[in-house]
Amino acid sequence: MKLIESIILFASLAFLVMFVDQALYKKVPLSDSYFFLMFSLAGFLFYTYRRGLRKIKEKQEAEAKKEEKPKNIEQRLKKK
Repeated sequence: MKLIESIILFASLAFLVMFVDQALYKKVPLSDSYFFLMFSLAGFLFYTYRRGLRKIKEKQEAEAKKEEKPKNIEQRLKKK
């Protein structure tokens, strides 16, 4: 997990905690604390999107690296 992804994830969790605190414990009207919930949801979705892009990129790099090395020793000797 990258640093930026960690920050996004924990910030969205913090917004969720603030929403729960405002809505349940301080009895603030839901319309006044609704933006905490939306920021939390948006942050979590953005985190999921970035994580998915990173996983796809890592998979492509692994496949490219895997293709570079031939398994057969004869093919390795031909490259030299």
